[in-house]
Amino acid sequence: MNLKYPRKASLGWVSKIRNLHIGIVLLQLLGYYLAINILFSIAYYFFEVLKNKTVFFDYVYFSFITSLAIGYGDFVPVTKIGKVIVIIHSSITAMYFALMISVLSIKMLYPRNLIKFSEKIIYNPTTDMLIFRVINTNKEPLVNPDLRISVTEHNAWDRSAGVFNILTDYYITYLGKHDFSYTFKNTFQNFNVIEESNKAKEYNKQINSLESRFRINLSITGSYGYGMQQIAICKKYFADDIIIGKSFKPIIYNKEVYTKKEIKYNKIKNFWEDFESIEK
Repeated sequence: MNLKYPRKASLGWVSKIRNLHIGIVLLQLLGYYLAINILFSIAYYFFEVLKNKTVFFDYVYFSFITSLAIGYGDFVPVTKIGKVIVIIHSSITAMYFALMISVLSIKMLYPRNLIKFSEKIIYNPTTDMLIFRVINTNKEPLVNPDLRISVTEHNAWDRSAGVFNILTDYYITYLGKHDFSYTFKNTFQNFNVIEESNKAKEYNKQINSLESRFRINLSITGSYGYGMQQIAICKKYFADDIIIGKSFKPIIYNKEVYTKKEIKYNKIKNFWEDFESIEK
């Protein structure tokens, strides 16, 4: 049986918009707007709603000025069905313009997540520490970042699961431009993260399900640039996401990378594979 952990909570289409490039969002909005008006142009033409028999382009022209509520008066619908179509068309485009404003507001005020976490978290048995990696892919630096780490103990069904917060006991290692690893203790307040992780693995294996509530919860808050763009990004690690290793491997950045204001990480060969690479 192929078991999967639950996906990270998503806001659906809002999350998709946040992660799209602004140019793609504008093209999609324009494309949908053109499609709506062309469809209504065909409807106007099919039912011959205008006073004089005209060419198809006149119906297209009438469709667009109707959608924009301009109303020059050079073309008017003269049939009942034409007036009904105009009402439907005007209502749809009014709602579409409201939707466009909402989409653009989301894109402008709530940018996509530009903080990337490593897919795995490392446990170093020699030092008895846990390590995860974070990189800021935005060209703007992260201002006043606040990292919070908590661990939810193993429990399932109707048994309550305690949450242990790690307040200040973590260490930062610089691995490259905007690239850091965070190290924190495995044992704190008589609570052992690896022991809880092993309990979760064993429990899930026995019942052939993923009922354990064990999680390592990370959240980073802060702002970009002058604080205009606030961020709040979360990451959850499950029991199977913990692997044995020494540390994350540093990435060698060339001089050209350091001189650029914005780094195109996807264009750097094997960058994300190296980002996840581990020293064992």
